Amino acid sequence: MCTECTIAFFLSPLKSGIVALSFTIAIAALIMLRRLKTASTRQRLSLLYVHVFAFVFPFLFFIFFRGCQSYFSGCDQAKAILTMLGLTAAISTVIALAIVPVVFVKRHARKSLPLQGSYLDRFAKRHAVTLAIKQPKLYILNTAAPVAFSFSLLTPKIFLSAGLFDILSRKELEAVVLHELAHIKNGASIMRLSGHVARLLSPFARLANFLGGSAIAEDELAADSFAVNVQGTNLHLEAAKRKIIIFNCERSGPQQ
Repeated sequence: MCTECTIAFFLSPLKSGIVALSFTIAIAALIMLRRLKTASTRQRLSLLYVHVFAFVFPFLFFIFFRGCQSYFSGCDQAKAILTMLGLTAAISTVIALAIVPVVFVKRHARKSLPLQGSYLDRFAKRHAVTLAIKQPKLYILNTAAPVAFSFSLLTPKIFLSAGLFDILSRKELEAVVLHELAHIKNGASIMRLSGHVARLLSPFARLANFLGGSAIAEDELAADSFAVNVQGTNLHLEAAKRKIIIFNCERSGPQQ
């Protein structure tokens, strides 16, 4: 490691100023994300990626300038900075739109069976039209645990475990699907998935836990409200929740 290069980098007012500014923007975006309680999912997602971008940039900026002479004659700083901005944006985009879906979404899809043509599939597509969202694909997970989740990256996907079909009635399954469709409409799955990426890249994001608490609670309430409004009653949704809780309690067994 070139100690002289590192010292020279941080002794440069321009370079150290850029690093400080970038970290300041990252922290400011995080603070805004926590304080803007009424912000939309799109606004929160934008702030989240501003945070990740601003946090990652200084590290790439430092690594790049360590080998600056190898890339630019005379080490043109303006040209190098513009290149680094583009490179950081490209890396952030690849992480957000390629790596994450492959790791999280594709992995689940490969381990699941599609529910194409089933009554539940037709039900989901009919209500997707009402919500004006892209028609989702339904998958059944081979697990006895009653779980359901959705992703709205590229083609929306809803995953329902085999355990749900074992314990829920038809109306209760429909309530679960409506709940997940509302999450897709509101972009909640993108926000949560992006939050996982942010926590992997930024220790500030992990410490802040900015995706917990009220933001998730509001998303859940909005999804519940949609299911109840469509079905005209909360009986099916509440029954589904109750059965899942009972299953989990019985599975965990009595506490010592």
